[in-house]
Amino acid sequence: MKLFHQTLMLACSAAFSVSCGGAAERAPSLDEVGSAELSASAAPRAQRAGQAARAPGDHRFCGWLHEFLGDPESTELGYDTFAAHAGAFDAVHPKWWRVASPTSFENHPRGREAPFAGFHDRRVLDGTTAGGAQTRLIPLIAAIDRPDVAAVHAMLHDPALRARHVAGVVALVMENGYDGIDIDYEHLSSVLGPGETVRAERAAFSAFIDELARALHAQGKELSLAVPAVGSAKGVFDYEALSASADHVHVMSYDYHWHGGPHVGPVAPLGWLEETVSYIGSLDGGARREKFIFGLPNYGLLGPEAPGSGGAVVGCEPLSKCLELAGDGYETSTDHMSRCPDDEGGRLAAGRAPNRLLASGERLFFEDLASLEEKVVVAEQGGLGGVTYWSIGGEPGGAAFFSMIERHFPR
Repeated sequence: MKLFHQTLMLACSAAFSVSCGGAAERAPSLDEVGSAELSASAAPRAQRAGQAARAPGDHRFCGWLHEFLGDPESTELGYDTFAAHAGAFDAVHPKWWRVASPTSFENHPRGREAPFAGFHDRRVLDGTTAGGAQTRLIPLIAAIDRPDVAAVHAMLHDPALRARHVAGVVALVMENGYDGIDIDYEHLSSVLGPGETVRAERAAFSAFIDELARALHAQGKELSLAVPAVGSAKGVFDYEALSASADHVHVMSYDYHWHGGPHVGPVAPLGWLEETVSYIGSLDGGARREKFIFGLPNYGLLGPEAPGSGGAVVGCEPLSKCLELAGDGYETSTDHMSRCPDDEGGRLAAGRAPNRLLASGERLFFEDLASLEEKVVVAEQGGLGGVTYWSIGGEPGGAAFFSMIERHFPR
């Protein structure tokens, strides 16, 4: 069955939704698409890249791109930074898609017709296999907001919906000439209904990833996914099962304290990351370590440090903005973890934790180049396959950031 009436290689101005059961809604005109040459020529290159993508050690450095809602300057900074350093990346994961229903995907935020800023941007296409370069183009499909997460949950537990969802993802990849797809389906435990269990959700999600991986691999394409950092076999995301199916597992090694949380603290305490890496090393006698890609935070948090003191915890992204706000002479250590209620009595070392108490009474926690390198060393010593980060642009140290990655994870 042909799932699309025409190519999905759209110009950035063409917003649409994709259903795996039929044609694209509001299919673009040839004027919107521009030249069909990109779609036709990119697919063979992307398929060859996908067939080679599962070799160990070839995903040592990647990163995400996304639209900064309400902040077009930071969005442009991310895309310009990728264009300037495209050759440093093995793969790039622009957030260009989201789940719109159990069987469809959209290239724009919910409630808006315009595509995600940067969608099919030439700066990405020209710097990846789509433009003849070596960096693999593996866009992200997200389900983060509750309606999208609920759609994923419904799909996971219905074999027919799951099959259509898988077919839709494969068609999206093939029609666009991508090298694969990156899955970021989060917060699944938050939508469980009466009688539904985390254990059942874990099994269903693992089965879905296995089915999707098989379908993509049959086309010479790659599957990666983003998962939260964990130190044991709990929750929805089964590291052992997922790493047996997917090509690469991006561990989001951040958000120990989070945007919207009750208080601020280190975004990625070192002891927490060490526990996660130790757990990864225990899987399959250590044989899976290279499949795991360690995620770094290119952002900070600002808000009240004391739980229950009131005030909102907000993000500071990218780190260049945090560093500007912190100024010179900020602190690089904290005793926060020893009194953090989330830490069960201070068992986790904070590691290097840049922070500053601001005149407002709020505290800013963020990362600098040295604290990020401390985390990269954990990944390197743990034998992981590489590092990724959310998100590209405004990195501390600028070019020095990319040199630091190269020192620890050389090509």
